[in-house]
Amino acid sequence: MRKQLSIVISLGILLAAGCKDREAEARKAKEDADAKARAEAARKEMETMPKAFKSRDYFKQNEPDKKADPATAEKKANP
Repeated sequence: MRKQLSIVISLGILLAAGCKDREAEARKAKEDADAKARAEAARKEMETMPKAFKSRDYFKQNEPDKKADPATAEKKANP
């Protein structure tokens, strides 16, 4: 009786150890791949952002608008 009980218990332990959650491993691998893809897309977007949107140069002095010559303004007014 003891021999049968020990065999059943050992088979139960082997069965429990063999039935590891393989879906969790696959899910984790898929999540890792998705995270890497999102990080790569974010990196590419951050590289293109400065090219698309340029910030103002805050230290640049504003120059007044250049006024046109009175002679040229008269020529444009009277064709």
